[in-house]
Amino acid sequence: MLKRSFLLAGAVALFPFTFISAQELKLPQEPASVEVPAVPEVIPDIAALKTRYAEYYSALKVYSEAAFAAPQDSPEFMEASAAGQYLRAKLDGVEAIAGKPAPADVSRAPGGVSAAVRAELEGVFGFNGAAGRRAAGTRGVPIKAGYCQINYVKNATPFLVQYDGFLKKGEVIITFDDGPGPLTAEVSASMKEAGAEGVFFTLGSKLNAAGKARIKAASADGHYVSVHGYNHATADGKPFTALSTEETLKQLGGVSASITAATGRKPLFFRPPYGIISPEALRSISSELGLTPVGWTIDTLDWSTKDPEALYQKTISMIKQRGKGIVLMHDIHPQSRTALKQLLKWLSANGYKVVSPERMNAAFKGQ
Repeated sequence: MLKRSFLLAGAVALFPFTFISAQELKLPQEPASVEVPAVPEVIPDIAALKTRYAEYYSALKVYSEAAFAAPQDSPEFMEASAAGQYLRAKLDGVEAIAGKPAPADVSRAPGGVSAAVRAELEGVFGFNGAAGRRAAGTRGVPIKAGYCQINYVKNATPFLVQYDGFLKKGEVIITFDDGPGPLTAEVSASMKEAGAEGVFFTLGSKLNAAGKARIKAASADGHYVSVHGYNHATADGKPFTALSTEETLKQLGGVSASITAATGRKPLFFRPPYGIISPEALRSISSELGLTPVGWTIDTLDWSTKDPEALYQKTISMIKQRGKGIVLMHDIHPQSRTALKQLLKWLSANGYKVVSPERMNAAFKGQ
């Protein structure tokens, strides 16, 4: 789910109420630019960051527990997963700027989800918002029968719901979001060593010289480098519903072109950040950019814990329960890198097969 690219403007991107526009920062307006934009130095308010960290940390615990308790195709899960991914990125952003706060600082949070954090999440995702409210009859909007559809959650927020009926029992597809990063090469190599092809959903904001080299290497390892977004949709962490379809196409087209230039292979897939996208935008992305939409059916929730053993145990439990699926991980988290190595061995030892992501493309196109 997070994860992430919220550090472009330092502490500015961490607080919606202090957000500075791209025009004010003189950021490039063309998403096709793959260099990370230079921005003026911002001096963060460390005390304020630590206070906010405690609130984010407390809220993350709440949404982590809610996500694990809810069925993965339920509205409750979709809301908790999106909120958790967002909060983990915020926490990582604070740690990168101010360092990890002391336990005493974290313990000062009132517990639960503060009113400020709840309002922030509702502002980002539109939960419980009146704008875009849908009648009950439009909650399930078909995209491709038997492959995916859009469900409206909390009356307003459109989530991509993925199906995996095209997979046989024991078959899995492994995907990674929010890279490339320093761990991508190791994740890619682990998959290659196991004889497994994966999909790396890439952020354009990370495609500086090092990022381009990382996705080129992943492609050479036999993986599918694909499109996620530029700034994980918007620079301040909102999903693609904050943009027009035209703006979304422009952003994703730029990222797609950057991937093609770096790897020599045109991207095949697209996954919307948080799984949130309107039916209109998703259809346009498919028809105009030629990208196959991809959700997931097994979310490892690897943003919810930094313990690789706990992550591994939870992941194999979910796979055993479902029996197959499209697995969502992140190649930016150390716990995911470590758990993946165990997971690949477990899959092989227990009769599971990591199949080619091409199966998703064939299912979407009816081949």
